[in-house]
Amino acid sequence: EYAFMSALHAKGLPVPTPIDVNRHCVVMSLAHGFQLNSVQRLLHPAAVFSSLMELICTLASYGLIHCDFNEFNLLIDDE
Repeated sequence: EYAFMSALHAKGLPVPTPIDVNRHCVVMSLAHGFQLNSVQRLLHPAAVFSSLMELICTLASYGLIHCDFNEFNLLIDDE
């Protein structure tokens, strides 16, 4: 996970900054936002959808797919 996160971070994707790894522990910067599954109402659902689809397409352009891309693993903020 550390290597994957480092590669995504280096490409400018919205992931926490990877700091270090030791065996099964990854240290990273604090991720700000709210888990998407806990958000009751989106002010701009079309914009959120568009951003998420853009992220999926960016990953795909690098030959990657996130097999666990769901509301439990996505953080969003007020922007």
